[in-house]
Formats: sequence, C-alpha cells, structure tokens
Amino acid sequence: WLEVGFDKEAGEIGPAYEEALVGFVDAIPQLTPPLGDTDAIARGRALFASAEVGCTSCHAGEHGSNEATVDVGTDGAFQVPSLAGLAYRAPYLHDGRARTLAERFALSGGGLDRHGHTTQLDTAQIDDLIAYLQSL
Repeated sequence: WLEVGFDKEAGEIGPAYEEALVGFVDAIPQLTPPLGDTDAIARGRALFASAEVGCTSCHAGEHGSNEATVDVGTDGAFQVPSLAGLAYRAPYLHDGRARTLAERFALSGGGLDRHGHTTQLDTAQIDDLIAYLQSL
C-alpha cells in the first residue's frame, strides 16, 4: 500500500495510488452489449423514453442516472444506478430478488409503478423494454 502512496491510517490516497487505480480501471475491457433484435430495441427505447413509462425521470443524463437516492418500493431508499452493462449484472434490484429482467417487471416486490410505470404494458412491450435495457 505504501509503495503506491496509500496511507491506511490517514485514509488518504496519494498521487501514485490514484494513478495506479486509474490505470487499473482503464485497463478493464468494456463489455459489448449482446446483439438483439434492432426493431425490438428501438421500440423498447421509445418506451423507456416515454413520459407514460417514466424511466428517464431517474435513468437519464450523461451517466444514465440522476444520482438521487429514492425509495422505489423495494424495501428502502437507494441511489439510482446507471443501467449501462445491465445485461451483465444479474440478479437485479438491490437485494437480487429478480433473477432476470423479466422477473423485475413481474415482481410485486420489484416496485412496480413506483419504479417506472410499467403495469399497463403488455408482454410484447415488456419484451421490447427488456431488449432495449439489455442493449445498454
């Protein structure tokens, strides 16, 4: 730790440690989203962006998050995460209660309409929304 400038006692990061950490993070390859049905992804993107569904009220901006801490009906308030790389981050929700994205939209404990407004969507629309989310 001391070789790279991290003082555990003081909890301070020195320039060498910061440089080493940035080098490590920059060396992590970016995962490519899985290929999907481009038409389904486009329909899902439109749903995601629609005021009716409301995803972009929280999952928007440069980082795909408003960085707020909110309670969406999943047993507590949590920071809104970015959805980038979502296809590779199962299980879902803060406690892993949804093994798949389909389960996230089906679970009554998944927040339902406190976590976007999706209960009015039919199965095909949910599938399109999932296709879009997996493309991020």
